[in-house]
Parts: sequence; C-alpha cells; structure tokens
Amino acid sequence: MDRRQHFAGCPSKISQGWVIRMMLERYIDNYLPASAAATKSGVYFDTASRLAACASKHDWEQAQFQTLEFLSKRIEISRSIYDSYLESGARASTTPLATELQPLALLLLFKDFQRLSAAGSDSSAIKRLNAVFRLLDYLSANKVVLAEELLSLVNTEAEQFLQALQHTNTAPTEALVTPEAMPAGTLPLTVLFWEGPIARAYLATLKSMGLKPEKIIHLVARNDLSTKKPVGRFLPGLMKLAYAQSKQKNSIHHWSATLQKTETALYQGIRNTIESGLVFSKEVIDDALALGDLGAYCADIETLMIDNLADEALHTRLTALPPTQILFTGGGIVPKKLLEISALKFIHVHPGYLPDVRGADCALWSHIMKGRTSATCFYMAPGIDDGDVIFAAYLPTLDFASATTQTELKTLYRATYAFFDPWIRACVLRRSLVLTAGFTSVATQPQSEVSSVTYHFMHERIQRAAFDRMFPVARA
Repeated sequence: MDRRQHFAGCPSKISQGWVIRMMLERYIDNYLPASAAATKSGVYFDTASRLAACASKHDWEQAQFQTLEFLSKRIEISRSIYDSYLESGARASTTPLATELQPLALLLLFKDFQRLSAAGSDSSAIKRLNAVFRLLDYLSANKVVLAEELLSLVNTEAEQFLQALQHTNTAPTEALVTPEAMPAGTLPLTVLFWEGPIARAYLATLKSMGLKPEKIIHLVARNDLSTKKPVGRFLPGLMKLAYAQSKQKNSIHHWSATLQKTETALYQGIRNTIESGLVFSKEVIDDALALGDLGAYCADIETLMIDNLADEALHTRLTALPPTQILFTGGGIVPKKLLEISALKFIHVHPGYLPDVRGADCALWSHIMKGRTSATCFYMAPGIDDGDVIFAAYLPTLDFASATTQTELKTLYRATYAFFDPWIRACVLRRSLVLTAGFTSVATQPQSEVSSVTYHFMHERIQRAAFDRMFPVARA
C-alpha cells in the first residue's frame, strides 16, 4: 500500500505531528529509488540497502531503529556519509554514499528525530538532531539541493525542539568546593604532562594544596600541531627540543592569550565565576596562566618527544616505570596498549557525570541536558570514558551573568575550553585527592551501562542553545 494511502483514513482535524509525518512520508516516497541496487558483499553495513529497507516501511521496528542509530553515530563522528561501513564503525571504503541517496538519509534521520522527540526521549532525540545538522552541512558543502519546504520544516522543528528542551533537575554534589586541608607532601603519582590549560590547572591546583607528583613526563610533539610537519628538523638535539616546546606552548595557549586581551569582559566574567563558584583563589588561577617552569611543581621532570600517544617510545618509557598511577592531562585518545600496562593505573578527569554524560563537548552537553556542569575522576579503561569511578560530581550552579557581552559563538566556545573546562576538571581532581588521601586509599564504583549516554562533538546550532543558557544574553 502507498504510504500516503496509509493516512487517508485519518480525521480531517489532524494534529500537527501527523501533518509533518505525512509530509515526510511524501518526500521519502519521492527520494526512494525505483529499483534497489545490489547489496554489497563483504561489508557489515551497506548504507544504500539499509536506507532502502527503512524507507520502504512507514512503521519502523527494531531493525530500522538500529540502522538509524548506527548511521547517526557515524555521521556525528565523521561529519560525512559513506556507502559502506565495517562492524567497528570504520568506513569500509572511501566512496561517499551516492548523491541521490543523501537526501533520503537526511529524511530518515529527521523522521527518527521526530519519533524520539515525540516519545520524550530527549537525550536520544538531541543526538539524532546533532547528526541531522551534520548531514545538512555535508549536503550543503557538496551542493546537494533540497526543497525549500523540506529545509523550512527541518529548521523550524529543530528550533522548536531546542527552545522547548527541558533539562533534568539535577542537584549539586554536597561539599564539592568546601576547602579541605590534607597533609602536604609527594603524591604517588606521575603526571603525563601535555601542554595545555587542563595540565596547567592541575599543576596549579596540586601546588596550592602543598602537593607534588613524584614525576612529570613532559610530552613534546615532534610535529607541528597545525601543519603536521616536523618541527626544527635542521636544529641540533637540545635546540630542537627547546624550539618544539616553545612552539607547542604558543600554539596550544594561543586562544587563551588572545582572548585575555580581546575579550577582557568575557574572560574576567568566567574567571570571577571560577573564583567564587568553584573556590579557586586568584593566585592559583594566575599560577596556571603564567605557564611557568615545570620545576616549580616537581623535582623530577623528564621530557620525551613523540609523534603521538601511540608512539612506541612512549610505550617503552611507561613500561619501564615502577608501579604507579598516571594522571592523564590530554594529548589525544590513550591507546589500549598503554592502558594495558599492568603496573600502571591511568587517572583521568572527564567533564561530565559518568556514565550519564560520556563523550566529547561534555561541559556543554552536561549543562544543556542536566542543568549544570559535572565531572568525574576515574581510572581509564579501553572504550569511551570507560573505567571505574573514583569520584563523580555535579557542580554548584555557576552564574555567568557578569560575563555577558556581545560575543561570537566561536569565541564563547574557545573561551569555554581555555578558561572554564580546565577548572571544572581541577575542582573534581581537588576533591578526589582529599577523598582518597592523595590516591592512596581509593574505593571505586563500576559504571552502570543502563544510564550510559555517549555524546559527540556538538554542532554549532546546539552550541548556540547551550550558550544561551550558560551565558544569558552573551551571544551576538
């Protein structure tokens, strides 16, 4: 039966949801190929045939839900769409999905977004919407023309969803920022230092508590972070190392330094909130921003030049360490090979309450979905933010009203990761140190997969909604 006939018996006074559904089904009919292409062999996910199977049914079942969940995740991560995928999620080829099928993928994802939204499953609906936005960008970049009526429908429904989105009414964790003393001394901890605001906030926090790690391993990128070309390849050893350190420091802290000068009100507003809301003194924040010599934080500093965290030199060096705990400060995804070194335990602070808020951009996702920022200190395991939890917390309400200014979206995003995200993490690290006596008496809790939600990098249109709530009247 034609899907439009399926709705022919509906009452004349149809709800707006039914009208939208009928419109979507009409467009799906128009974009559904007259004849199905042969299914590709040797691949887990043949995108064209999976889309055709979804499009041919107006009432979906578990198979269709799983297809769109898989495809949505792929688009969120890669920001593109390919003709086939492996079971791991990696693309099976470099061939994009046929251009004529790309609008069909958009329609089916949007239909699934509508289904999830109507069911009240906001966390799943917003992830599907994130994929819809990514795919819209991809289609636009590839000059795929969509009907104005369809574009208007997608944009209108998306904005209405974001405006009406209600976060969970989450309570803050008690006594999170209450200053508590602990004995000064050396921690049984090696800091894997990757230059950046997070690492600097951690070291300044430890120093303010009278604590020093046993060792700092300073990782220096062998290649330029932007161009990926070797740094100082014609310089002798020590000069090359010093030059690479300087270049890496200037590159990573570029936006922090720039925004302090060009967006003074925004910077000062965020800083004031960190000082008052998370109880970090002016001196501690100044210490982190000074980018001082690492010798001020630890007597044992070792520098290691690497291509990336998968560099064999790093694995060899860490394998040679005596049993200890490693405080991870960034630099990429920690390879499974490092996490499997039996003598080491990797500690990470993730800016989201685990396992409820996993993934990327979680300082923003936590705020828009849970109503407040959160973070978790945990032992790392292979997987996305997987591992036993040491301490998880929802932060107090942070009032950014003093940071209001006419600011571009990209500037707010950069300021969040230069000045806000590092201190979310440092706050929970500080509390974790107190609760565990400097990680010498740790009681962990396994993560429950029942409430697990993994988010991916947030599209600019959802960022806009998040920042409108974080920084009232802050966006231009």
